[in-house]
Amino acid sequence: MAGNIFHNWDFEKVKTGTMDQQKLTDIYTFLEETERTNEDTEYDPSQEPLVNAIIELVNKNGNTSIAEDFGQPFVHPMITIQKWVTELKDIVRDEMDGNLH
Repeated sequence: MAGNIFHNWDFEKVKTGTMDQQKLTDIYTFLEETERTNEDTEYDPSQEPLVNAIIELVNKNGNTSIAEDFGQPFVHPMITIQKWVTELKDIVRDEMDGNLH
């Protein structure tokens, strides 16, 4: 993925559930890229904050099946993201819609 998309992210806001539209858009863009490339997705360590934000969003929204997969030892979080990418996009879309109200 080209460039750093984490424009001055405040990850404390991610943890407290006050993610803004730009951050949600960044996550959604990342998920679309992951969906498009799927198994060919190459993990870049600079994406770790974004992966962590996805995990926090899943935990915040109580998506237990996905959260359990993220908690599996010895399974890289990108494997879980690839497995659940469609559902993760739905979660982010719902969060974006909720932030518009």
